[in-house]
Amino acid sequence: MRYDAAIIGAGAEGLAAATLLGQAGLRVIVIERGARAGGRCLTREFHPGYRASPYVDDVAEIPAELYWQLDLARHGAVFVPERCSHALWPERCHALNFFASGNGGQARLLAEAAERRRSIAARAVGNGEKRSRLSRAGRAPWPAADWATTALADAVAVESDDEAAHLAALSLAGRAADPYLAGSALHLLGARASAGRLAGGLGRLGDALHAAADAAGVQFAFGLEASDIQRRDGRLSGVGLADGSEIAAQSIISTLDLKRTFLSFFAWNALPRTVVRRVNAFRMAGTTARVLFALSSTPEFAVPQAQDGPIHVAPSLGVLNAAYQDWRLGVVAEHLPVVLNVVSAHDASLAPPDGAVVTATLGAVPFRPFDGAWTHEKRELLRRRARDAAESVSPGFAERIVASEVIAPPDIEDALGATDADLAGGEIAGDQMLGMGPWDEPALPRTPIAGLYLAGSHLTAGAFATCAAGASAARALLADRAKGHRT
Repeated sequence: MRYDAAIIGAGAEGLAAATLLGQAGLRVIVIERGARAGGRCLTREFHPGYRASPYVDDVAEIPAELYWQLDLARHGAVFVPERCSHALWPERCHALNFFASGNGGQARLLAEAAERRRSIAARAVGNGEKRSRLSRAGRAPWPAADWATTALADAVAVESDDEAAHLAALSLAGRAADPYLAGSALHLLGARASAGRLAGGLGRLGDALHAAADAAGVQFAFGLEASDIQRRDGRLSGVGLADGSEIAAQSIISTLDLKRTFLSFFAWNALPRTVVRRVNAFRMAGTTARVLFALSSTPEFAVPQAQDGPIHVAPSLGVLNAAYQDWRLGVVAEHLPVVLNVVSAHDASLAPPDGAVVTATLGAVPFRPFDGAWTHEKRELLRRRARDAAESVSPGFAERIVASEVIAPPDIEDALGATDADLAGGEIAGDQMLGMGPWDEPALPRTPIAGLYLAGSHLTAGAFATCAAGASAARALLADRAKGHRT
């Protein structure tokens, strides 16, 4: 069978794209090397009776239009918004209540970030339906253009030092950036971007998206790894698989990042030299590691409400800056940015009775240490960094540990196919964000290869809104078909 569209990757973006194309009546197949759909939207048991989402605790907000079009509520993905975030030091704390009334500086800044984030997602999804090139002079200003020249430290300097540190930590959770560098304020777009919490963890969202695609008539090929994108007579012909077979398709949507898509699926001499050069120049910025803790009982904090949301451990602009500098050198900093989440406090099904699950997300962790590969000793260093950070704000935490699992950067790359374990899809910087990609085409997700569309997190939409990149790719493909363009 020849499909109208083949989608590489069954993560949230691939499933969203597949559902929209299936709803439009196209013959669609999703190719996934793993045994199940979901990508990072996964919940699994990491110790008998203890479950967690291994790669992230949450995902960015799904645009409301897409949420209802994908019918996710009917398929069981109902989000509960996070109420607050806490920054804890051994001797003090600072709280951000996301629903507090008033017009304080922190509330205004978070509201502004949310509005800009939604504008970016709406523009990116809408651009999928447009094909004509626009001159740069004719484009409307990008919603976060001023933050592309502003330092994060300046943007968060609203009231107290603790508040500034908390806002900066919220913006840089799981990432690395110099908060004093011009353009680092773009990370504010990630502050309080969470879609909320799901009963059963992120696996519930993966299951709901899979069910939505099934309902739209999408076919799936699990356990098959895409090895190349094939062309005949100058046109796409399908996806080559690692076992030597081929899935024929008129159009292809890749949910893998920019470098994986172009540098893995094509021979270097099969692409225009300009494309190869610009893709090579695109900067990845993997910074995340995770430690999953199975505890014998729920940890105690000086502020009991801290369990209601993320807990940023002893943040400061100086710590964030120093960790970034070490990350650039390939060194695991002595004081890493650490975010704790007591995930079982919101979902008792994730832990045995009286037990608890706490995840620790470590930022500024280099993908390539300066002194070689990720050894057992280096993984143990991450475990100690996470344990000591938790112990500093919850005395007795270490005594409660029943088991733990370290998820180092290579584990993330291997599991999700993310280059350099970069879950944000590339360095969040003014030149990459404002350029909207590595070539002069304002209507991404189209590419210079006719019939090939992108739906990865390296797109601006994908960095700050879940399912938006997939929707943009699907709508671009449908618009091109409707206008009779080669796809």
